[in-house]
Amino acid sequence: MTTKDDVSDLRSLGYEQKLHRTMGTFTSFALAFSMVSINTGVISMFADPFNRVGGAGVWLWFIVIPLVACIVMVYAHLSSRIPVTGYAYQWSSRLVNKHYGWFTGWIALLSFIAGTAGTASALGSVFAGEIWAEPTQLQVQILSIGATIVVCGLNMLGIKRATQMNNLGAIVEIIGTVVVMALLAFGILFFFHDKQPVSILADTTPLSGTPISFWTVALAMLLPVNVLLGWEGAADLAEETLDPRRAAASAMFKAVGWSSVMGVGIFALLMLSIPGSVADLMGQPENPVIHLVRLQFGNAAAWIFIVMSFISIFACLIANMAVATRMTYALARDKMLPFSGLLGKMNERAGTPVGAIIFITVIAAILNMASGGIVTALYSMVGLTYYAVYFLTLLGAWMAFRSGRMPAAPAGTFGLGNALLPVAGIGILWTLFVMATFSIPDESHPGAIAMLVMLAIGFVWWVVKLRGDLTAGRAGPPTTPAVSK
Repeated sequence: MTTKDDVSDLRSLGYEQKLHRTMGTFTSFALAFSMVSINTGVISMFADPFNRVGGAGVWLWFIVIPLVACIVMVYAHLSSRIPVTGYAYQWSSRLVNKHYGWFTGWIALLSFIAGTAGTASALGSVFAGEIWAEPTQLQVQILSIGATIVVCGLNMLGIKRATQMNNLGAIVEIIGTVVVMALLAFGILFFFHDKQPVSILADTTPLSGTPISFWTVALAMLLPVNVLLGWEGAADLAEETLDPRRAAASAMFKAVGWSSVMGVGIFALLMLSIPGSVADLMGQPENPVIHLVRLQFGNAAAWIFIVMSFISIFACLIANMAVATRMTYALARDKMLPFSGLLGKMNERAGTPVGAIIFITVIAAILNMASGGIVTALYSMVGLTYYAVYFLTLLGAWMAFRSGRMPAAPAGTFGLGNALLPVAGIGILWTLFVMATFSIPDESHPGAIAMLVMLAIGFVWWVVKLRGDLTAGRAGPPTTPAVSK
């Protein structure tokens, strides 16, 4: 398809082209890959499976990966049929109804806002110690907020500039991770004198000393679950992507495929490379992954790894802000949010939703400046909100297919055909299990409560204002093609 075809395609779905359509196939993949950011997840959560189930936690990846693939396949099916910015909100609105779409979009917006602020916070928490000997809370916040402001500036310049930086970050993460994996494998085979035996892969002794139970195993799965999040960002930027019906689906498959292979590979190799006691590595003050690299390869290699990891997480922050601002814009242009006029404001020359970018930056900065239980709870709800969106989207697709409301797609685009029902069914069951894991155990309660509070806010807005506007046709996605001006 040509750009002209893409513009006509978007018009048939009710919108005029306002965002600049510059993203090619690789850029779409790079954004999805950076959203996943295996380095962010593995570096931040490396100790978690050891504390819960021991080294055998590595095998949980092989349960999570095929189940996540079911969600990806349904999303690819939908992205080839409704290629519009706002992805799950648009899909749910058109496949079920606009009221259902509101709650899907609201939860998606929450996940992206919390994800953007949480990624900035992770960047500050992981790397402040590499800049200051004993970083204060203020110094961590300065690093987090400073990175957020820089990313805001990149997004203000336009999606082309932001994605160029994101492409660089994705390339650095891919090449760097492959090199690190190769060095770790070579070291394990030939020159690491102090390492873990292969039997660690079967070790079921939790470092925490807590007995293994159903919920400890479920919670240990959250490392691969949290790593394999965000790949759907490629679908959220559909209106800035060339031939999005094909590109978004391809990007999501490739991002999850590469992230799965590299994620389980780097985790297993790091595990086998641990020198001395696993408990000692996890108990020292430096990030355990950075400390491991320092011990096995020296300070110079550790600094190279730190720089690579910083670039990876910074690229993840760029991608998170991009998708958060596009979801905000998508809801605002349909008059779904308070102050929609401001939040939907566009810089026509740069093709950027400036109102949404400023909004997300301010909210992320406020969350990073704040402290205490409520902010921690908001960050901890990220995985739950992502999976709530997956659940609502898969359920909407399942209902639409059963009722014959699933739109057709052009030849040559991805489609599940009649396999949609069983694949979506498996995905629905999986999302319910993950949502339960993010909600039922005691340690999950703060995130679950935070999500319920935010859902209540969305419900109140729907009752007070939005329900009437949607019923009267004053809000929500258009039902007729846009008229060319």
